[in-house]
Amino acid sequence: MSIRKIAFVEGEYYHVFNRGVDKRTIFENKDDLYYFFRRMIDLNTVDVDSKLKSKRFYQSGNVSKKPDDQLVSIVAYCLLPNHFHLVLKQECERGISKFMQRLGTSYTVYFNNKHKRTGSLFQGKFKANIIDGEFGLPVLSVYVNLNYAHHNINPKVNFVKSSIFEYLGTELGDLACNQHEISAVIDEIGTIKEYQKFAKNTSKVFGENKGLIIKEIDLDKVYE
Repeated sequence: MSIRKIAFVEGEYYHVFNRGVDKRTIFENKDDLYYFFRRMIDLNTVDVDSKLKSKRFYQSGNVSKKPDDQLVSIVAYCLLPNHFHLVLKQECERGISKFMQRLGTSYTVYFNNKHKRTGSLFQGKFKANIIDGEFGLPVLSVYVNLNYAHHNINPKVNFVKSSIFEYLGTELGDLACNQHEISAVIDEIGTIKEYQKFAKNTSKVFGENKGLIIKEIDLDKVYE
């Protein structure tokens, strides 16, 4: 068994990501995408058994649990056809490892049963990098929130779900991110409007570094 080189520490932030085995699609349809998304919410709890028995918990999309009830704080996410990116803050000992193990196992069982397949769905262990000062939260939040643009994936014709609209305060559905963490990221830039401008400009830089041409992104109309 391989040993993970990175150590997860309470209070630290990490970029966590993984893709489908052999780069295969992991979200075949909208139901798959939202199953994974809902598990991000309801499996993020220290006492998962009691929470999952609570009808009230299932009906609540907004993350209102106290930090000591959570394994992690979700700071940003982007779910794409064949991979995902998360920004997580560890809230308790082994929080990230427990959260990702639950999420990966739950989704793999669901996906294999639904699509009549067997075996691993993800490409080995999830990957993770600690977030340092040079590559801080605001920049990483843009990289994750607009990751579909960095891969030239059109969210109008592909199954994509991003936390960008939680940052802009325009998300009409369930909220997975810790809203206090989002506020802290935005406060580093200024206002929501300033974050929106920062996101557009930073995304273009990512695109240029990858040799992509990223046109002006209208964040208000991405999913129309």
